[in-house]
Formats: sequence, structure tokens, C-alpha cells
Amino acid sequence: SNSVNVHSEERPLMTFPASLKDRVKKINEHIRSKTKIPVQDQVLLLGSQTLEPQKPLSFYGIDKENTIHLTLKVVKPSDKELPLFVVEARDEGQRHLLQVRRSSSVAQVKKMIETVSGVTPETQVVTCNGKKLEDGKIMIMADYSIREGNLLFLTCYWGVIICS
Repeated sequence: SNSVNVHSEERPLMTFPASLKDRVKKINEHIRSKTKIPVQDQVLLLGSQTLEPQKPLSFYGIDKENTIHLTLKVVKPSDKELPLFVVEARDEGQRHLLQVRRSSSVAQVKKMIETVSGVTPETQVVTCNGKKLEDGKIMIMADYSIREGNLLFLTCYWGVIICS
């Protein structure tokens, strides 16, 4: 069967099994399991062409050669996922771990909070380090001083979520 060689500046050559009908995403997932680089931070190039995750390798006119040479570019390494904990006031302080990117919007974070807590975004009030998180603003370190392991305290609408 065929194989794919993936080159990247910072790592030794990686080789994965592949067939031409595999989607590019399968290669992304191989890379993630080997390097821990999230799929959405990876850009795979064949020559100067960027490969789209949903397309099969064959779409790129890759032929039956045994080896495809791809280049891995990593997007925004500063935008790594930060573990934050949501602590639910109503539920004996039950904790949920969220992985939040520095570039996440407040709306995305509220959606994540809804997923773990069932509290809808409309009924969440979120403050972080004394600042209210505004919907539509990008939640980034610079705005809210969010750091790894911060706590988000969750109560419903009449309460506040505090990350301290």
C-alpha cells in the first residue's frame, strides 16, 4: 500500500500508511496522534497547494507513486488550547474541564459551557478577572488575562461566571 511522508521544520520525517481514497483529514489525524498538534492548526501542502481535509488524496492528482511528500505548516502556535475549569454553583461545585483557545470568541466559550452544564448562553453571565466578557468580542489573553487552569464559576442568569 502507499505511504505518505510528512516533512515539517521542527520534527523528524513522519511516515504514515495511506491509500488514495483516504481523505486528507486522515493524515491530519495521524499527525495529531503523533505530534499533539490539533487538526485545525495544521496546514498540509503538496508543492504550493494547500490540501483540504475533506478531499480524498486522489483529488490532488496524486498518483499511485508509493510516497507522497507533504509539508506540514503549523498555524499560530501561540493559540494553543488552555485548560479552564467550569465550576457549577448549583451542582455541589461539579467541575468541568474546557479546552479554550486564546482566539475563541465569547460566544464559542458560552456554547462550550452550555455543552458541559446545560445552561444556555442567553442565561449565562460571564466575567473574567473582573471584566464582563462581551459577546462578539474575541476572548484572548490580552483582553481577559486568561491563563491555564483558571476557574470559571458558573451560576445561571442571576449569577456570574468568574474566572479568577
